[in-house]
Amino acid sequence: MEKKLIPYRIRQARTSRRMSISDLSEELEVSKQLVSQYETGKTSPSMGKLNEISKILKYPVSFFYKPIPKNESASSVVFFRSNKTAKVKSKNAAKEKMEIFCEIVSYLENYVNLPETNLPKMEYENEDLMPLSVEEIENYAMGLRKAWGLGVGPIDNLMVEVQKNGIHVSKISLKLEKIDAFSVWMNNKPYIFLNDDKNTNARIRFDIAHELGHLLMHADYYTNEDFEKSPIKEKLELEANMFAGAFLMPRQTFEKDVFSSSIDHFIQLKYKWKASIASMIYRCEALGILSNNQIKYLKDQMTKRSYWRREPLDNEMPVEKPFMCKQAIQLLLENNILTPGQISEDIGCYPEEIEEYCYLPKGTLRVKANTSNVISLKARV
Repeated sequence: MEKKLIPYRIRQARTSRRMSISDLSEELEVSKQLVSQYETGKTSPSMGKLNEISKILKYPVSFFYKPIPKNESASSVVFFRSNKTAKVKSKNAAKEKMEIFCEIVSYLENYVNLPETNLPKMEYENEDLMPLSVEEIENYAMGLRKAWGLGVGPIDNLMVEVQKNGIHVSKISLKLEKIDAFSVWMNNKPYIFLNDDKNTNARIRFDIAHELGHLLMHADYYTNEDFEKSPIKEKLELEANMFAGAFLMPRQTFEKDVFSSSIDHFIQLKYKWKASIASMIYRCEALGILSNNQIKYLKDQMTKRSYWRREPLDNEMPVEKPFMCKQAIQLLLENNILTPGQISEDIGCYPEEIEEYCYLPKGTLRVKANTSNVISLKARV
């Protein structure tokens, strides 16, 4: 059966590379109208033009023939943790990358058993969606700790906990486009995407906990349009930050560890709680553990020592890394279920890009040349 070109894939590939229709038309040396027609299916590019599109957008030709999965759509807001100046083009690119990663997960599920989702979304008790109280957020954080059996101490490896509870994580290089992380429910499965350019463990853990807060508390109540409205976005971001602090540093145990307002004391606490000094200061402020003067002193010390940008121990603490998709692909390769070439062809991305999505070691999906012996020694007379 002859494969059919999927026009949507051209738009998806273009958007994921942060290119406008004008950008692509200039590269192809055709009109913007013609590129638009390619993407709507009114006109099909010749094979020569498709090869050019493939080369410019850095997707194999097979990607443009890959059918769109049925029922593959976001079932919640896409929660972006980003700078206010993050460009719409960058957010749209991130969304397309998100959809591609979701397709990779669905593809792997055809061959392996991935952990079931264990992330109960919370119910609001008020219909007006007023700001959640500190106590409500503390209860939500402790409720998740209880559901995951984490107790009230420091979490040893948060990346392990989220993945074994069925949350799919990818670290994508967003080229410092002012997006720290984002999350979404897709087909009733939770996904978290981290910026691979952000590589300190304490900040990665906070980003994960922040996105957990969105996925638990906000997914059923807001739309993408709501999230773009400044007052609502600020409310949701504040609540997710409060959730992250409560989840990573439970009140009943964390406050017992804070007995000094010395910045050196907080460096020691960082060893135990694997949280940034900045987040611990804000946690103390939220809980009223330290006085206003003590908080001000700590913040002044952070400024004086330039710790807001780079903290002590950032280079010494091992970085927690996604591993679920990596393990799945390695299992398929080790058991000869699929070859690297098959995986790349089926997913429709070049090996290097799949390796990035799945946090695989570079070269894992490189197709190796067949070097079997084809010569032998002559028998000596």
